[in-house]
Amino acid sequence: MLHYVKGGDIISDQPHSLSLTTIAMAAEIFEKLSNIFSSSVSVKAEEEDEEEEEDLVDPATAIKEACAENNCAALKAKLDECNDRVRGKTKTTETCFEEILDFYHCVDHCAASEIFKHVK
Repeated sequence: MLHYVKGGDIISDQPHSLSLTTIAMAAEIFEKLSNIFSSSVSVKAEEEDEEEEEDLVDPATAIKEACAENNCAALKAKLDECNDRVRGKTKTTETCFEEILDFYHCVDHCAASEIFKHVK
C-alpha cells in the first residue's frame, strides 16, 4: 500500500522497505570490503636497474586490521551478529548495510591519521 503526501511524493507504509538495487549494492559493498580484510594486498615494485623484484606491502591493511580488532570490536560484533541473522533466514529483505557502514566508518576514522603518516 502506498501513501501520497503533499507535493506528490510517494511513501511506502513499510518504514524499512529497500529496493532490490539497494540490497544488491549493499551486498556488493560488503563483499568488496570483506575481501579487503580477508586477503593481503601486495604490490610489486618494478625497477629497470634492479634484477630482483621486491614485494611492497600496503601498511594501510595492517593498520585497518588493528583498528578493526582493537577500536571497532563492538561494531564488528554487531555486524557479525547481523550477518548470522540474515544468513540464517531463507527469505528476508533485511540487509546489514547500516552495520557495514558503521563498522567501516569506525575503521576508517581510527586508521586515517596513522595511514597518512606513511604517505610520502
